[in-house]
Amino acid sequence: MKDFLEEIVQIEAWIIEGVHGEEWVASTFGKADEIVFLDSSYSVRTYRIIRRFLLQKLGIEAAHYQPTFHIFRKMFKWNRHFEEVGKPNFYENYDMYRDKLVVIKTSKDLLNYINSR
Repeated sequence: MKDFLEEIVQIEAWIIEGVHGEEWVASTFGKADEIVFLDSSYSVRTYRIIRRFLLQKLGIEAAHYQPTFHIFRKMFKWNRHFEEVGKPNFYENYDMYRDKLVVIKTSKDLLNYINSR
């Protein structure tokens, strides 16, 4: 997977998505023009987890997996872990890239970012 990722970042334009702190993804940060970090609040993420699960269970929103209560509970655990560990680690470990870091906290921030492009 790392070799494939290295091939991708050699291309002129690329986007990598995810909340990864793993070295194999983080190694691409130095090659990025911008790092966009989606930093919505814990309560917003919680609401979105619940909403997505309900919409998927009702068949209103498509899911690429079977939306089970087990996955639902795992999303809450992930959300808490991200808030308490992942997000602080991101800011601490990747402070060296702050000059190319764009932090999006709200929908308004996102719209401003998109409109500035």
